[in-house]
Amino acid sequence: MQENDYLDPKGEITLSGKQLMESPEVEKIAGKVIEKFNLDFGPAQIGYFLIYPNISKQRAAKCMKATREVKYYSGNDYLIEVSGELWDMLDDDTKEMLIYHELLHIDPVFKAKNQEWKMNIKKPDFRDYYTINDKFGNEWYKTIQATVSSLYDLDPRQESKVST
Repeated sequence: MQENDYLDPKGEITLSGKQLMESPEVEKIAGKVIEKFNLDFGPAQIGYFLIYPNISKQRAAKCMKATREVKYYSGNDYLIEVSGELWDMLDDDTKEMLIYHELLHIDPVFKAKNQEWKMNIKKPDFRDYYTINDKFGNEWYKTIQATVSSLYDLDPRQESKVST
């Protein structure tokens, strides 16, 4: 039987010059963070991806609720995406803090009235975000901003707008 390139799975998707790859490394670090900080997401399933070269030049990472189509095909309720070139430059502690920050966006809530889970996203001003700053400071965030700035030659104004 002749090989068919269209049916050959590659584990990555290229879209508009960006490469989307599932990341076992990010997933492993997330598992460590979830255990370390005793995070509970109920039945929520989370997909972890690296985007190469980046999500954008000023976006280090993002957490989003999966669309119903993505949920149907992947089983994931949430997706965490990280800019790949940045990820490759970060030390292990900064990677852990970045993933911890993204995991804090996840907020599944059980609705007793309907007996079902509602998958929500927390806003960045939610009080849990201060947990990171109070316990660990903001050096991890400054490291991310400085790394992105050096990767993409950003000026100080642009560097201050780098977000997660």
